[in-house]
Amino acid sequence: MSTFRLMSYHINSAKDVSGQLAPELSAEIIRAQQPDLVMLQQLGSTIGTGSVSQLAERVGLEVYGPDAEGGCAYLSRYPLSNIHNFPLGYGCYCVRADFVRDDERVHLFNLSLSWDLWQRKEQIGRLLSDQLLNNPSLPCAAIVAGDFGLPLWGHGQMQLSDQLKRSRLPLWRANFPAKLPLWGRDRIYFRGPIHALAGNVIMTAEARKASTHLPLVLTVETRDTREVLKLRQRTRVAAKQPDPVCG
Repeated sequence: MSTFRLMSYHINSAKDVSGQLAPELSAEIIRAQQPDLVMLQQLGSTIGTGSVSQLAERVGLEVYGPDAEGGCAYLSRYPLSNIHNFPLGYGCYCVRADFVRDDERVHLFNLSLSWDLWQRKEQIGRLLSDQLLNNPSLPCAAIVAGDFGLPLWGHGQMQLSDQLKRSRLPLWRANFPAKLPLWGRDRIYFRGPIHALAGNVIMTAEARKASTHLPLVLTVETRDTREVLKLRQRTRVAAKQPDPVCG
């Protein structure tokens, strides 16, 4: 069993709600929550004060993933491995990584999706492909988080919900727009033996200024992430093949 503090945060290219470059505000929000793992979306400039490298220095965490303007990346207290950046089309990306804590491995999928209905449907199709969520070489439990684009129900959502379980916390999920949050545009989903012990949307006055999106913070508990592996072994792994290991 492993417990850690997770944040998903769309930082709006390090710009505040007025559109001014203000990376120190995002850093202040992250530091205040003391997360072990941050899944960032909509990165800022690759150079200067708005870069993800500068943000990592401000919050005392290590950065993992591509430093691409508008892309996704991770900040983590613990090492991440097997990091790959996958284009979902139309300028959106999914960055996959493995997170290991207390000998348990969890696959991470950090993404942003389009507002356009038909673009989003195509992007979800790529997310559910054998390169990402249905990749047989990724047998462990998974966390999928990020900006899911649409304010309400969108094309591809039923297929996504068939394979993933949205975190039951926070109970009040609205986080966008930051000044007056009306819907849960940013979301965290689980697959396998993972659940949230606690969670909330950060609605402080500072968070409402720092980005157009409010961050989500969960205390996450994993319990024997190899349970997912056992199911897949019965359905996909031939008896003569070596057993893959999670953890």
